[in-house]
Amino acid sequence: MEGKIPQKFVRSYRKSEVIFSESSPGKDMYIVYSGKVGLYTGGEQGYKKLLATVEAGDFFGEMALVDDSRRSATAMAEEDNTQLLVLDKSKFTYLLRHQPDFALVVMGKLCRQLREANKALTTGR
Repeated sequence: MEGKIPQKFVRSYRKSEVIFSESSPGKDMYIVYSGKVGLYTGGEQGYKKLLATVEAGDFFGEMALVDDSRRSATAMAEEDNTQLLVLDKSKFTYLLRHQPDFALVVMGKLCRQLREANKALTTGR
């Protein structure tokens, strides 16, 4: 990612460090500044299934801010010194209101996820 972001907006994580857990309340979304994050499900049942790997420039955690639901997955740093830009609900809402392109990017990602889930249900993959 280009430019320098003030450190007060960035959190750093070690490899295997949990960023948030499945079923926990969602208060923030994250933009990957550097490193990688794995999104896993099934931890409560004793297994972990990798849903996605999120890399620099992408984001995750937005669903909980959109619908005020609990986390649908566990997020875990996949590399040492994974750095994440953190947006709480007020910053997220501000960006949606004042940056229409940001809102379109979030909606586009949510639509892709829904299409992928529908495809998996209908094809068994």
